[in-house]
Amino acid sequence: MKKIKYWFGIFILPMTLTGCFKDIGNYDYTDLNEISVNTVGEQVAFTVEQYDSLHIVPKLIFSQNPIPDDELSYEWLIFLDSYSATESQVISNEKELHIQVSYPAKTENYAILFYVKELTNNTVYQQKYTLTVQPSVVSGIVALHECDGECDIDYIATTNAVPGLASNKHMRNIYSARTGRKLEGNPVSVSAIRISNVLDPAAAINRVYVATDKEFVQLSGRDFSPMCDVDELFYQKPEVLKPYRVLRDGQVAHTTVLINDDKVHNINNQSSQFWNYTFSDALRADADLGEISIAPFIYMPESFMTANIAVFYDMKGKRFVRLPYSFKESASITSFPTQVSTAFDVNNIGKDLIWFGIGYNAHCFALMSDYTLYRANFNTDQYILQEDGSTEVNEKVNDLAVRIYDMNNEPEIRNAKFFDCGEAGATTFLYATGRDIYVTSISGTRLRTVKINDPFPAGEEITHVQIYNPNTHQMGSLSSVKGNLLYVATWNGTEGKIYEFAVSRNTLEMNNTTSENLKAPLNVFGGMGRIADITIKIQGIGDSND
Repeated sequence: MKKIKYWFGIFILPMTLTGCFKDIGNYDYTDLNEISVNTVGEQVAFTVEQYDSLHIVPKLIFSQNPIPDDELSYEWLIFLDSYSATESQVISNEKELHIQVSYPAKTENYAILFYVKELTNNTVYQQKYTLTVQPSVVSGIVALHECDGECDIDYIATTNAVPGLASNKHMRNIYSARTGRKLEGNPVSVSAIRISNVLDPAAAINRVYVATDKEFVQLSGRDFSPMCDVDELFYQKPEVLKPYRVLRDGQVAHTTVLINDDKVHNINNQSSQFWNYTFSDALRADADLGEISIAPFIYMPESFMTANIAVFYDMKGKRFVRLPYSFKESASITSFPTQVSTAFDVNNIGKDLIWFGIGYNAHCFALMSDYTLYRANFNTDQYILQEDGSTEVNEKVNDLAVRIYDMNNEPEIRNAKFFDCGEAGATTFLYATGRDIYVTSISGTRLRTVKINDPFPAGEEITHVQIYNPNTHQMGSLSSVKGNLLYVATWNGTEGKIYEFAVSRNTLEMNNTTSENLKAPLNVFGGMGRIADITIKIQGIGDSND
């Protein structure tokens, strides 16, 4: 130990003596005018919801005199806090940061670095901020709109549509905010698919599909982040891309159905994994049906005891056809069992179709080209449970027709462009022209039609109507508001708007009790292109592809 101390002393002595020499060099010292950001009492950690705005105003401090702005440059970088700044992205070159936060919600914080560079000597100073991004997508609606041959989507959620929501949300141009570009082409449809899985949340289905006549994309329903494009969504990309509609509904639906170019494609999650997102080849029709051409509408029954996954209308054969409940992804489109009903035969309608959808009691309502409204109970259970626990075939599957209603004398029915049905409260059929909205209340064979809206501002035309009928099997908290709201999209030549109206679920007549005028809108959202489609989106907890 003594030797070690001795040699250490010899080693350190020259260093000590050297430090005592007088420096006789001739140097000119200049103090730097250092820059820092005043953080005393200022916010340096921010929490925002995805797609909200973030505004940071740094307050610069100079150790000497202020430096003119033209002698400074600025740069803002963002990256996940656990990552290196070398993996960062430049988000602004302005002194103040003002951006829409489109970055995905994470359990981890983002780091934001603010760099100030003094141009005269290239000295760089920095300040770090932290950002927490929270999910902001709950239930609500998604609107597809177009301007100058390009399309985008907006998301809207209101305190009227989502019980417990603190304030209204309107996320604008979500697709371009996430991707840096809009979708090409003319708008076709937007669809939202949500199926929860309590036992395995990773197997939940939570997707948004957006279709134009040139593109077809799948987005995450959790945060609208891109997931797949058309080249990934099919085992074999169809020669013609015309994706009209995607639907996955009902109580225990296991199949996602797509209509593309008058043909049916599906994702059957009983024959494939829950995470599968690839649509099958076009489903074939049974030999007895011959050639079919499917209209752009899909009906899915609510009961899990029916024999059908989905019902369609064959425009070529002028009849209803069905996709039977099956474990096979390649199941065929078939006819219904031979019918005994005297009201009409679902296997032989013989008329062109204008529109059809689901309505009260989960019945199907279909408006034909002669302006007759057909009603059928495709929600009929296939079997009846007996007291001893056995089952027998329900004879009513051979008697699906309910009634035909003559709409020819209803006001402006021949000018109607948009249609929907009330699902809660009572039997109602809604239709709209370019300016007015009518509701037909149906009781037995009796029809009562009333115009429900005040005039819209001059120059505005209706481009879409949507009753707020969310799938409450998947989101029970929306039961209290189901059927109590009506969304109407309009276009004035330069701006697309969405009006939110309160309606009575029994009559669909407007019912704004917060205003002296019951027909006044609850909210009006503007700033969009021409709105072509609206879909109801219910809140999700994720997707296996997230």
